[in-house]
Amino acid sequence: MSGYKAARSCLALLGVLAITRALAADVAPVPVPEPAASAPQPAASAPAAPEAERPVDPDAPLATPIAPTTPLPDSVPGGPRVERVQITDPYIELHTFPGRGYPVFYVAARGEWVSIELRHTDWFKVRTATGKVGWVNRSQLMTTLAEGGGPTRFRDLRLDDYLARTIDLGAAYGRFHGEPMDKFWISWRFTDTLSLESTFAQVQGTYSGTTLWHVNLQAEPWSDQRFSPFFGIGLGKFKNIPNPSLVQDQVTNVKMGDAILGARYHLTDRFELRADYAFYTAFASEQRNLEYHAFTLGVGIFF
Repeated sequence: MSGYKAARSCLALLGVLAITRALAADVAPVPVPEPAASAPQPAASAPAAPEAERPVDPDAPLATPIAPTTPLPDSVPGGPRVERVQITDPYIELHTFPGRGYPVFYVAARGEWVSIELRHTDWFKVRTATGKVGWVNRSQLMTTLAEGGGPTRFRDLRLDDYLARTIDLGAAYGRFHGEPMDKFWISWRFTDTLSLESTFAQVQGTYSGTTLWHVNLQAEPWSDQRFSPFFGIGLGKFKNIPNPSLVQDQVTNVKMGDAILGARYHLTDRFELRADYAFYTAFASEQRNLEYHAFTLGVGIFF
């Protein structure tokens, strides 16, 4: 009986195996994809060398700071035009206020651009590209370059005032017919080359005293120059009073004509130097004229 059970168990086991094979033959095997080959990883790069350890190319040019080659725009469109100049001297000095007695607080180097904001006599208020604002003397800006590349022109304002003068007055000392003479004048310049001048003079001689005044029309052909010759003609009064000790002490009070030739030279600020030679003719009578000449040197002030 036990043998029968054993044979039965073997047959059941064989049947299960047969069924399992049949099922496996009907179902297609599912291929299992192989893992893709990974891309070769780059080798880990070495850490960058610090800046101080990097090799320096001896042929490479050294980087040096330079001033901008074009002026920086510092004005708004439609606003007033700002004049800019480029420094060509090794440096210019910026003072805190207009005057050599004020301290220098900044030095602008060659190649920098500065903007001119204001002028006071011979001092200019300038602004650098870095925003420094100070005063520079005209002498240090004479060699600067304008935006167009040409030299900059800065005229002497004091000379401009002299060339544009209207009122001129002064005093002079000289000799009138060999006697000491004091003279005072005031003139009005109504055109560039013509002016009216009134002169009063006194002569204190050994034997008499003379007073004269006249009004002249003067012409100044080269009135646009620092040194300016002039000439003029005029009419006036001549009065001579002899000393009471003289036997003939007759007073001469007559009309007079004169011609003058001279020159002016602008000294500084509002002062001028003047020299002139005058020829006077006093009309003493219809038969007799008195003729004198005078040379004077003086200083005038103009407005």
